[in-house]
Amino acid sequence: MLNEKIDRINKKTMCNSVGHYAWKDALTRAEAAALEHVEGAEGKPILDLGVGAGRTVAPLRQISENYTGMDYVCEMVTECQRKFPDVRFEHGDARDLSRYEDGSFYLVMFSLNGISMVDHQGRMKILKEVYRILAPGGSFLFSTYNQHNGEYQKLLHFPDLDFSWNPLKMFVRSARFGSDLTASVVNRYRFKKHEKHTPEYSIVNDRCHNYATMLYYYESVIPERQNPHFTDMTRQEPL
Repeated sequence: MLNEKIDRINKKTMCNSVGHYAWKDALTRAEAAALEHVEGAEGKPILDLGVGAGRTVAPLRQISENYTGMDYVCEMVTECQRKFPDVRFEHGDARDLSRYEDGSFYLVMFSLNGISMVDHQGRMKILKEVYRILAPGGSFLFSTYNQHNGEYQKLLHFPDLDFSWNPLKMFVRSARFGSDLTASVVNRYRFKKHEKHTPEYSIVNDRCHNYATMLYYYESVIPERQNPHFTDMTRQEPL
């Protein structure tokens, strides 16, 4: 089944990417701007879905220490527990938040397109579950891909190669470029066959991690049609 293939591909990639994310510890400019639209979250329960290696932990705990981080990759949860031993982290799947009661959280955040790492049915489950656990007046912040993105139909995106007059640096960068390009071509060949395209959405073998991910692209720029219960949708463009 497609959902099982997507989970297998994406989980393996995230499991192997703990080190890639471990050193990051700040919000993106777009995330910080989006949080400015959230009112009344100070001191109230926050759920950080797809917490990864803990990049968003400190910024969100500045808003409220009543914080819970969750990820479906055990290795990511372990890394968070190592970095923040006094903070609550749980291994779990955003498609099933049955451990939480209705209205448990005032702010739920799903950063770095984490909601895009599941199939269509999984995305619908996440939206339904988040709506259920949100307190009245609460906010759900997430980033997502859409089919109007210029990268959407590119066959292959070449890795970056920054020139340097330093021979040693240039050698290292060239070797990394060759390694990334090889991985991209191999992964593209392995995973592109799993793509799915419909008028409403697509599952795309995305360039993320050298084409080692399958990501969900939505047709609309603003995805409120996928869950009409959410209101007051605010779109924050990447900065």
